[in-house]
Amino acid sequence: MKKLKFTIHPLFILLMFVFIYQGLFELLLAYLITIILHEFAHYLVANRLGYHLNRFTLMPHGISLSGKNVLFSYKDEILIALAGPLCNFILAILCVALWWIFPVTYVYTEVFVIANVITGAINLLPIFPMDGGRIALAFLGQKITRKRAYGILKIVGLVVSFLLLVSFVITTFFVVKFNLLVMSIFCFLTVIWEDKTNIYQKTSFLDSKTSGLKNGLVVREVAVHEDTTLYKLVSQVRADSITNFRVLKSDLTVSGYISENQLEKLVQIYPASATLKTILS
Repeated sequence: MKKLKFTIHPLFILLMFVFIYQGLFELLLAYLITIILHEFAHYLVANRLGYHLNRFTLMPHGISLSGKNVLFSYKDEILIALAGPLCNFILAILCVALWWIFPVTYVYTEVFVIANVITGAINLLPIFPMDGGRIALAFLGQKITRKRAYGILKIVGLVVSFLLLVSFVITTFFVVKFNLLVMSIFCFLTVIWEDKTNIYQKTSFLDSKTSGLKNGLVVREVAVHEDTTLYKLVSQVRADSITNFRVLKSDLTVSGYISENQLEKLVQIYPASATLKTILS
């Protein structure tokens, strides 16, 4: 398995300076702990599902799961993306519950609760590469190509940034809400300044295959119907063997062959719901 690298994104450094300049060091510390726990939740769920992370980059919204990693099962992608915000909300609920049992803990955990609620809520915005954007990408990727879905979510992110900016301008006539301006800038920079070096990779497609070649791997040939979807084809790939697919029509005549290497390229071009008949035609 590749060695995990740790880096800090420039956006997070910028956010740190904003917190310190405004005298919010306590909130910064709570926010930092919140982000680390948020990412740890992503990491645990990803490992459980058979993925590994190549780099841990600290960002304002969390870790960056590459939208280009098309070998994700869409269900896995949703579970991994949801893990972070759910962790934040659970931590916030547990702390609030603790207030009822031990009221004195309110003083020590109030800021931590705020940090978790804000982090969880912001991450659920449908802006890529935030968790909400990744969930939307997983759903859209079943109907259209991921490249097109990725482009749509980029536009959504820019629209949300603009709406937040407009909201800030409107508040200047009443009570100035600088948090809306900060969120607008943050969302805009997140969209145009995505770090694509952080990728969760499916272990069965990478590490286990490479190491397994040293001792030899079994080559399997699986027969599938031409109405089989690309997603189902990916789900049949195993870690301990190389799988090639013979695509058959209803009368059992062969309509084509797809190797595992070809499959990896096809998922970059077609949506997961595309049938082999469509791809081979």
